[in-house]
Amino acid sequence: MQANHGRFAELNVQVLGISVDSIFAHQAFAEQLGGLDFPLLADFHPKAAVIHAYGLWNESWGVSQRAIVIVDEEGIVRYSEVIRRGPPDVEPILAALAEMQ
Repeated sequence: MQANHGRFAELNVQVLGISVDSIFAHQAFAEQLGGLDFPLLADFHPKAAVIHAYGLWNESWGVSQRAIVIVDEEGIVRYSEVIRRGPPDVEPILAALAEMQ
């Protein structure tokens, strides 16, 4: 997502990262990557409240699934994709965003 931040900015989209990790873990993660151009939100307490709300909690493993979720200005989910491995393919994400414009 970081590598394509400019493409998202051109579409006037705010990229956010959300995980159940603490803000301290987020800071270390961002530093490890050399910084990020988008905020990371800690869904730490109550644990995974946002992730549960989007149906991304894997109960059997006790972890959240990696996913891309696009929410419009009205709060309606317009795109959702669980990411199995590696970085997400941004082209379908950008196509979904273009359709919303």
